[in-house]
Amino acid sequence: MLPRQLSRQLPRQLPRLTLLFALAVIAAASAFANGAFAEPRLTLKYAHCCPADQAFGIYAHHFADQVAKNSNGEIQVDVLDGGVMGSEQATAQKVQLGVVQMAGITSNNVAQLAPSLNVLVLPYLNNGVDDLTGKGGLLRAGSYRDELNRRVMAESGSLRVVGGYTNSFRSLFAKSKCISTLADLKGLKVRAPKNPVMTAMWKSWGVSTYPIAWGETYGAVAQGVVDAFDSPTDVILKMGFYEHIKYITEASYLPMAGVVIANNDWFAGLSKADQDVIMKSLDETDVFHAQWVKDVGAEVRKALKEQHGVTFCELKDADEWQKRARGAWPELYKLVGGGKDWVDLTMHYKETGKLK
Repeated sequence: MLPRQLSRQLPRQLPRLTLLFALAVIAAASAFANGAFAEPRLTLKYAHCCPADQAFGIYAHHFADQVAKNSNGEIQVDVLDGGVMGSEQATAQKVQLGVVQMAGITSNNVAQLAPSLNVLVLPYLNNGVDDLTGKGGLLRAGSYRDELNRRVMAESGSLRVVGGYTNSFRSLFAKSKCISTLADLKGLKVRAPKNPVMTAMWKSWGVSTYPIAWGETYGAVAQGVVDAFDSPTDVILKMGFYEHIKYITEASYLPMAGVVIANNDWFAGLSKADQDVIMKSLDETDVFHAQWVKDVGAEVRKALKEQHGVTFCELKDADEWQKRARGAWPELYKLVGGGKDWVDLTMHYKETGKLK
């Protein structure tokens, strides 16, 4: 019996509460009739490092919602928040092996499996987040990301790049003082990801870093193993680092480049229709998330200042930081899959919007 027919048979004498309950039942019946609560025929797992309300989680859950919407509930994305699959490097390996179908991971932590991604880790390659996630950006759907994916597939054997995002440039965080000049780095114990390009970048600034996995960073800061590190500013608010980090210097040397990877064997085994739903949902999420990052930046800074007493500092010798880091590029080419040719092609695309 159709919901409209049911509604016509409702006794007019029903008390108000009973009527409201009946209408709710009718709405549920209508939703069921339209397939809103249909059992999914395909379920996939998507893993990432962080809380659901941090940038990585925002991307993951929006993607899950779009997949449900675009598939009319036939495809379900189970989001694994908070690094439950291990470190980012371990999670990338799990996607490579097909243990997890998809993940959102910082490019520097996938580069161990596909060194072409190290091009995204070169300091001062990008001038703003739009260079990555704006229209025509390196991580937006288009010819550059297609070429990046081709290289990643060849190097990893089973990883496909299907999306990309950022949560802004990396900022410098310290427990006890402002980092305003290169000289302020002296004596600091700085945590950095275990990535050779990033290690070389810090070396150009005179720093030997502590390569600590992201999931262990909070404990390392709390226990004094390290007293400084870098990452986009939102992690200080969303992951509770404000308990220990009291000084933030927003810099412009390296935006966090997150790539969404999928196991290629799994993806290739899907029907064309299911592939289209997933890619459409990813493209929509790329656009949504890029705008979201721009919108929340001021709110994050305000909350850190007013609610947690964090001081924002100014980098006074930014030109010197850039000069030293860019000066290290020649020795970094060998760490990038494709070497200088791939770096040059990337720069050419940034300047012209074309690969040739």
